[in-house]
Amino acid sequence: MKLNERELANTVKLVTSNGISKLGDILFDYVNSVWLSKLGNGSFWMAVYQSSETIVSVFVNFIGGILSDTKQRKSIIWICDIIAGLLCIALAVFVPSIWLLYAIIAVNIALSVLSSIRDPAYKAVFGEIVRKEQIGRVNSLLESCKQTIKVAGPVLAMVIAKFVGSKMALLLDGLTFIISGLLIRQLDILFETEPPVAKQSNFSKIKDAFKYLLAEKNILIVIVFASVINFILAGYELILPFASFAFSKNAYAFFLTAESVGGLLGAVASNLIQKELSSKYLFWIIAVAGLPLAVMSSLYQVSHWLFGPIICITLFNFCISFFNIQFMTYIQTNADMTYIGRVFSIVFTAAIIFVPLGSFFFQFVMDVKDSVDYLWLGGLLTFVAGLASVIYSLNQRRAE
Repeated sequence: MKLNERELANTVKLVTSNGISKLGDILFDYVNSVWLSKLGNGSFWMAVYQSSETIVSVFVNFIGGILSDTKQRKSIIWICDIIAGLLCIALAVFVPSIWLLYAIIAVNIALSVLSSIRDPAYKAVFGEIVRKEQIGRVNSLLESCKQTIKVAGPVLAMVIAKFVGSKMALLLDGLTFIISGLLIRQLDILFETEPPVAKQSNFSKIKDAFKYLLAEKNILIVIVFASVINFILAGYELILPFASFAFSKNAYAFFLTAESVGGLLGAVASNLIQKELSSKYLFWIIAVAGLPLAVMSSLYQVSHWLFGPIICITLFNFCISFFNIQFMTYIQTNADMTYIGRVFSIVFTAAIIFVPLGSFFFQFVMDVKDSVDYLWLGGLLTFVAGLASVIYSLNQRRAE
C-alpha cells in the first residue's frame, strides 16, 4: 500500500522540515562549541552548555506530553520552531560580545525547553498526517534523512562558519528553524484527535499516563526494554573513543563513518518492510545486534585487520537504527492517541535519565581502554533481549 497524494505531501514537508532543523541543530552546536572551546575556561563552560539541556529536559518533557495530548499538536510544533528561530536571530544580531557567553547558555536552555515541549507533539502528530500502516515508512525516511545529515552536517557547518563567520552562521541557524516551522504549519491534518473534555490537574494527567501504561503491559515492557538498551548503549558510546585505539590510532574516525553507514542502511532496510513488525521482533533485533559487537575484538586479534571491526560496527548500527525506527513505529501505532504525547514524554525522560547513568556506571565498572569491553556489552545486549522476550511471552500467555 502506497502513500496517497495528501500523505505524500505531508511526508515531504515533514522530512524536509526535519532535515533543515537537524542541520540547524548541528550548526548551532558547532558554532557555539568552537567559540566556547577558545575561552580560557572553555572546558567548564562546555560542560555547563551540554549539561544544562539535559537537566532542563527532565523537568519539561512531561509538560510537553501534557500539551501534546490537550492542544493542537501541529500548532505546538511550528510555534516552538518559530520561537527557536527568533531566539537564534536575536542571539546573532542583538547580543553584545560582553554578554555573549551567558546569552549562549541562556538560549541553549531556552531551546532545550522548546525542544522538550515540541518533541512529544512531533512524534504524536504522525498518527494525524498519515494512516497507521504508513507510519513505519515515514519513520524510515526521517531516519535516512537524519543519518545523511549526520554525515554531511558537521562538514557543512564548518564550511558555513568559516566563510560567513559565527554571527552570520547563527543567523542562518535561526532561519532554518523558521523555515522548518513554516513547513510544519502547512501539514494537512487527516485524522483529527479530539482533546479530552474533562479538566484535570497536570499531576493527574501524568498519573493517568502511568496508569495507562500499567494497564497496557506489552507497551510498558517494550518501553522498559528500550530504556535498558539505552543504558547499555551509553557504555558503547563511552568506550568507542577510547577502546578503538586498541585496534588502530585512526580507528575512531573509521568507526564513526561505519556508524553512519550502518544507520543509513538500517533506515533503508526498515523502509522496505511493508507492514509493522510484531513486537517480539524488537527483542530479537537487539539480540542480533549484540553478536557483531561481541565478536569484534576477537576478530581483530585473530586477523589484525581493521576492516573486520569496521564491518562489525556497521552491522551493529544497522540493527540499532532498525530497532529505533521499529520501536518508534510500535509506540505510534499501538499507544492510544489520547495518551500518546504523555507516553512519549515518559520515553524521552527515561532515555535522558538512563543514558548518563549508563555512562557513569560503565566508566566505573570497565577499563575503557580495554577492547574486550565490546565482548561484554554485546553479550549483555543479547542476554537482556532474550530475557525481555521471555517476559513478554509470559505476559502474553497470562493475557490469553
